[in-house]
Amino acid sequence: MNIFKKSILIFTFLFLILSSLLSFGFAGASNYPLTIIDDTGSAVTIHEEPQRIISTAPSNSEILFAIGLGDKVVGVTNYTNYPEEATKVEKIGEMSPLNLEKITSLKPDLILAYAGFQLKEIPRLRELGFNVLVIEPLTIKETLKSLKMVATVCGIPEKGNTLVEDLSQRLNKIKSEVSKIAISNRPKVFIGGTYETIYTPGEGTLFNELITLSGGRNIAASLPGWVKINPEFVAEAEPDIIIIPIGAMNLGEESKIKENISKRPGWSNIPAIKTQSIFIVNEDLFYRAGPRLIDGLELLYEIFHK
Repeated sequence: MNIFKKSILIFTFLFLILSSLLSFGFAGASNYPLTIIDDTGSAVTIHEEPQRIISTAPSNSEILFAIGLGDKVVGVTNYTNYPEEATKVEKIGEMSPLNLEKITSLKPDLILAYAGFQLKEIPRLRELGFNVLVIEPLTIKETLKSLKMVATVCGIPEKGNTLVEDLSQRLNKIKSEVSKIAISNRPKVFIGGTYETIYTPGEGTLFNELITLSGGRNIAASLPGWVKINPEFVAEAEPDIIIIPIGAMNLGEESKIKENISKRPGWSNIPAIKTQSIFIVNEDLFYRAGPRLIDGLELLYEIFHK
């Protein structure tokens, strides 16, 4: 009987110890070392929970702060402007070329990089011994996947899951509303700019996906990627709505931008010009592969259908 009681006491003691460890978060430590395949197909092994993180792109910074890792971010690029707390983090310089000396001085244990024009520099970062996780989501689905991946690598998968669940619910709500709208009732949309040379997003771009999901018809949807078009293409397409994204690289007074667009030669008969359905939007909501893409989606739906 005494032996039985002792066994119960020992079991209870061990159970309390385990419960305490779990409550203080030590259970997460067992997840390391952790190997993740990033968006370049590289296997990245993280041996310990990252404590000092550098972001080499504004979109990556937004992801890190959105999942509650702002206090671990020790370096961001010059173009990081959201959220407000991120602007106070030490700057590492331009997105490319990367300032390797500055990055090294900050002693990061994780660098969250972006593909594209940084691809040639990433091998050098790894040669220097840094853990580099590269993300390059090209769709909303891939963006949500990247959010989860970053959260998992940083030891907080539950926060990533919670954020993605919230974003997915908002996304599905817009999808449900748009499904009730006949194709013929969805406005034709042109995404323009303030420069004489016109580049617009076509097939395979995040912006094109956002236009479609929010119930619009992109006049350049049949063209690949970001494509150069001529003014005649826009006039012939007769868009119902014109969207002008502006930001750090494309500033200007809204009234002046609308006036310049309206006065473009050959555009006077475009429906969007006649009804002055010209909207100036924050480009960061559409260009950055992060949580605010859903803000951009909701904004476009409001413009198109409210």
